Amino acid sequence: MKSPRIAATIALSTLLLVACGSSSSAEDERAGNAGAGTAQTNRGTGTAGGENLASTSGCAIESVYFAYDSNTLDARARTTLDGNARCLSQRSGRARVNGMTDPRGTEEYNFALGEQRARSVTRYLAMTGVDESRLTTRSLGEEVASGTDETGWARDRRADIEVY
Repeated sequence: MKSPRIAATIALSTLLLVACGSSSSAEDERAGNAGAGTAQTNRGTGTAGGENLASTSGCAIESVYFAYDSNTLDARARTTLDGNARCLSQRSGRARVNGMTDPRGTEEYNFALGEQRARSVTRYLAMTGVDESRLTTRSLGEEVASGTDETGWARDRRADIEVY
């Protein structure tokens, strides 16, 4: 039956919202989650590896990175998103925020966490003045994860913004 699985997925998503929403950047630093909140400039149109997003109009959209098991935007991530918001204001069209995770955890868990990361970014962009009707979210979960160690996993824990 699919009902118990759907109920379990909803329960897990709710748990993630509560648990991940309480993370703080200080906790992340104490846990040794280097790379969380760091930005990487993206060029091109894909999302693999966190380095392939559009760069036009003299500005670059940058990836936003997260600590392990978190959807919390730390100070560095908010600074990156402030720049992304300025860049989006110079462009027309829509943007899709793709939330991603490292490969650890179950597929369902990672899919839910990827969605939470994408929504955190979208909410922040909307608060900075980006028209929310231009933004959509999508979770890729661990689908494009390529890391095999902490350095690679830190790169996988991100949200990318595709402008189209």
